[in-house]
Amino acid sequence: MLTYELRLGITGHRNLRDELEVGHAIHRLLDRINDTLNHQHVTPLSWTVVSALASGADRLFAERVLEDRRGRLEVVTPFPVSEYIKDFDPGTDRGQFDRLLARASQLDQLAGDRESARDAAYLRAGEHVVDTCEIVVAVWDGRPSSGGGTGDVVEYAVRRERIVIWIDADSPDAPPRVVRSVAYDAGGRLAAGSWTDFPGTAKELSRGYHRQARYCLDPAVPPAIISDRLSLRRDTLLGAARAAGLDPNMLLPLLGEAVQQYVRADALAQYYQRRHNLAVGGVLYLAAAAVTVAVGQVLFFPDRPWLIVFEIVAMMLVFALWQWGRREAWHEKWLHDRYLAERLRAAIFTPLVGAQSKHAKPNDPLPFYRGPRHWLAQAAEVLTRSVPVVAIPFEPLRGFIVSQWLEDQRNHHAGGAVRKARSAHRRHLLGFGLFGVTFLMAGLHLAGVGHPHGMPGQDWLRIDLWISFLAIVLPAWAGAVHAATSQLELERLAQRSEQMARALDRLVHRAERARSIEELREVCRYAAELMADENHEWWVLLSFQRLRLHV
Repeated sequence: MLTYELRLGITGHRNLRDELEVGHAIHRLLDRINDTLNHQHVTPLSWTVVSALASGADRLFAERVLEDRRGRLEVVTPFPVSEYIKDFDPGTDRGQFDRLLARASQLDQLAGDRESARDAAYLRAGEHVVDTCEIVVAVWDGRPSSGGGTGDVVEYAVRRERIVIWIDADSPDAPPRVVRSVAYDAGGRLAAGSWTDFPGTAKELSRGYHRQARYCLDPAVPPAIISDRLSLRRDTLLGAARAAGLDPNMLLPLLGEAVQQYVRADALAQYYQRRHNLAVGGVLYLAAAAVTVAVGQVLFFPDRPWLIVFEIVAMMLVFALWQWGRREAWHEKWLHDRYLAERLRAAIFTPLVGAQSKHAKPNDPLPFYRGPRHWLAQAAEVLTRSVPVVAIPFEPLRGFIVSQWLEDQRNHHAGGAVRKARSAHRRHLLGFGLFGVTFLMAGLHLAGVGHPHGMPGQDWLRIDLWISFLAIVLPAWAGAVHAATSQLELERLAQRSEQMARALDRLVHRAERARSIEELREVCRYAAELMADENHEWWVLLSFQRLRLHV
């Protein structure tokens, strides 16, 4: 099953009136989050807490997540640790920090200036916690900060559109609330109306979890088909391992969850791509057909107005198909599943050489170009971490990675570039043909061809009517062809695939020349980042090509 990493940030006061009650409140909150998200048991939760490990609420929350949920700890410090520890008492306080720090899986030390800008450094650390998590838990008294404190971090989290769950530090036995805005009453406390009750559904609490659970439950591709494709994929990989001189048994531990999830995501992506492309063509060509029916009735069958029923039916089908595609979110699911499949494809191969990416795309690199939803990259990273490390001889490993990953992706992009370019070329030829015939019909109409030769009772044989009919109808079909070509981005994707194939070809040659596992690891790391960047940009490009009702 595809695990969901729930990333929780913590901000809170150092000095708590009743630390024991706050600990109980944190325990109840973790249980409530788990019950809200994991009620369907289709997507297991992996807990990660991001904390500055300051005294008080930060450490209390981190300890609860580590003990109650067996979670992971990521630490963010406002200064290098050697400076940060000067803020703690040398006794129990320092010892508690050291014990928790030793359990951290990641440490980010910010370059704060302790002497001149202490409050600003703490605020930057709090903002970093917010930036790297999905839900912020604030153990807070509901009052504004004097500078760099919990209130400032809460305001920042609200501006960043995070889910901010508030545990009242003064009344920890009160139910947790979600802070929606930050405004204070006359008494200096968070004003009524600035918060709402704790969310009652997974969708309200964590959109990422909700989307991933929806993906895991997606029944679009029958399990039997996925099982057959999985068997074929595994047989292909094992066969390639034998051909490269590898013992297939060495790969068996690696061909588990990552391969299974890749095959499923790939199958779903293909399914939804076909549905989306069908909807794009259907909406455009049915609209052109409606125009054809209307013009044909007026010109050829003026005494049969009931034929307009076919125009109405065509327009109703256009609207129904548009609504169906939007409601079922074929476009969104195609982008989701394809992005996930490509990330998982890399997750199958990079662990073989320990080639983890040095950097990851931020959740929203540009506020006006929203990238893929964070759960997609997160799911691939969780699966990559779960792949066991197996010592494999260098030479056969290099041959296996080159043939099954780098060459496979190079050939995929090269073939895709040719197919898309040919399709775009055929569509352009059709568009030019329709334009030429339309131009010819307009010229004949201007020259009066066929006008004097009416044939009463045989309107459908009149040349002048056919000239008028084609002059009106053909531009509608040419427009539909052009719009479909533009919406599918065939030309741009063909160019991108061609450039990607060239870049991968260079990486194939670099990998073939590698003489050590370190050189191969560097090539694989670069390849993974290149493919991730291309996949991200592909997402951004096609995210603007949703199914549209062209009116």
